[in-house]
Amino acid sequence: MTQIQGPHHPHRLLVVEDSESDVELLREALAESEPTVALDVVRHGEDALAFLRREGAFQKAARPDLVVLDLNLPRMGGFEVLRALREDVDPRLRRLPVVVFTTSGTRTDVEKAYDLHASSFVTKPTAFEHYLDTVRAFREFWLRVAKLPTGA
Repeated sequence: MTQIQGPHHPHRLLVVEDSESDVELLREALAESEPTVALDVVRHGEDALAFLRREGAFQKAARPDLVVLDLNLPRMGGFEVLRALREDVDPRLRRLPVVVFTTSGTRTDVEKAYDLHASSFVTKPTAFEHYLDTVRAFREFWLRVAKLPTGA
């Protein structure tokens, strides 16, 4: 977990990403932000659901304000995670904002993500400077502008 300090309301993000380099890029880009951000990271879809449902090794996991979800994951892919969250009996999980953050930009993937009620779909840029700009825009909207549900 990374704590990023700042004067605004603290936020907690669950990052579901199997690429360590992508996690580090996200961590680095968010480190420039002003709000306090706590990042919890899981590497595959099964752990994401266990974390969010507080099962097994994640019984004491803190509830995130937002999920950042890659689509291409081992064991259980991002679409399956999104479907499971939107069908969950727990209303806190059904309404939890999920930002799909992936290398894919295909129309099929975008439409499928929104059909499964993703909160937004962002394609990861390949150039570092564009990546930083994208994370800054993400941070500005999701951590400063958007009103997130409480009790997630």
